Amino acid sequence: MMNKESFPEHWNLIKLGNEDYFERLGGGTPRRSNEDYWNGDIKWLTNNEAKGNIINKVSDTSEYITKKGLNNSSTKLIPKKSVILSCTASIGKVVINQTEMATNQQFNSFICNKEKIIPEFLAYYFLTIKSELEKLAGKTTFLHLTVKNLEKIEVPIPPMNEQKEIIAKLDELFSNLEAMDKLQQRADEIGENIMNAAIDSVIGLTKYQDDHPKEWEKKKLNDISKEIITGGTPKRSNNKYFGGDIVWLRLADVHDKKYVYESEEYLTEEGLNKSSAKIIPENSVILSTRATIGEVVIAGKTVTTNQGFKSFVCGEKLIPEYLYYYLIGSIEQIKRLGSQTTYPEVSKTAISNFEILVPSLNEQKKIIDELNDLRNSINMIKEQQEDRDVLLEKLPQSILKKAFAGELV
Repeated sequence: MMNKESFPEHWNLIKLGNEDYFERLGGGTPRRSNEDYWNGDIKWLTNNEAKGNIINKVSDTSEYITKKGLNNSSTKLIPKKSVILSCTASIGKVVINQTEMATNQQFNSFICNKEKIIPEFLAYYFLTIKSELEKLAGKTTFLHLTVKNLEKIEVPIPPMNEQKEIIAKLDELFSNLEAMDKLQQRADEIGENIMNAAIDSVIGLTKYQDDHPKEWEKKKLNDISKEIITGGTPKRSNNKYFGGDIVWLRLADVHDKKYVYESEEYLTEEGLNKSSAKIIPENSVILSTRATIGEVVIAGKTVTTNQGFKSFVCGEKLIPEYLYYYLIGSIEQIKRLGSQTTYPEVSKTAISNFEILVPSLNEQKKIIDELNDLRNSINMIKEQQEDRDVLLEKLPQSILKKAFAGELV
């Protein structure tokens, strides 16, 4: 936390427990089993409705409680423009409520004496000390910041005119950072769209569906693959099946990769033999076909997978990288093959009958080279964006610390 030497002498250092400056209200959850407590007209805030590292200005909530629910629980009605701080599990989320509402027990709310401190000033200070708040939280089953520790926290408070000046500058800076973040998200989407459009254009997914070049063949995946392999999961209750040296792929292991060489979990030989998982040869093309349909990767070594994948061992007329790009470009069509049960799944029969266009091996190589060049360019841009992301993550804390050291006034 800040000490007296770290901010201007004319600022006051006031504890959150000082009732001349702050009134603290806690939250709570009415009994779920009592229908009379729910679906009323009182907004009720939960942690899921707040993001970290920003001031959330919340006007509405996904759940409402009744007056009876309010009166028969520990939650309180929080006046408009209070500063609401998450103190359990996800420590340090900050909300300024734009309308009157209640909260669950994960929050403590502070009603500011507006003659002495502006709510936005306190909210920005909470963002500044987020890491310190996490350290103060005693860890039991999950992080929890007690009221006793919370009320000991000291807040540096300048005169009202300086508070207004600091808030105005921080609002402008954070608005610019938010705009930059949105631009970067949009750039990622554009990169993905460019790649998909290029695959469509180079391979001719749309153009050649009905009238493809004579030397190109339309083949079912079952006919052009040596084998289509499904996966499986050994019994979790048997420790002998896990912790070996056989790469066992799940969805998290393949996201945003072209080749895969390792996994978070590994199987033993016994685990492989006692399940429906099968060995998948190096250079096979692996497609996720369950729940999340459309992650595509190439096996960089011999692997196996869980039941969420279908893997294609390419025949002599099919280069794995060509199939990799073709499947990426065909994801929307493949998704439509999925059955709708508890979650979507593309069956082995459906994917086996999926038709692809297969040019000569020389033509496949040309297509692969062209798409690899584009993919490398997009990846280079992504790496540059990731470097900027690291700087952007550090920048808000740097700005906030300067603000509360009195360097912005």
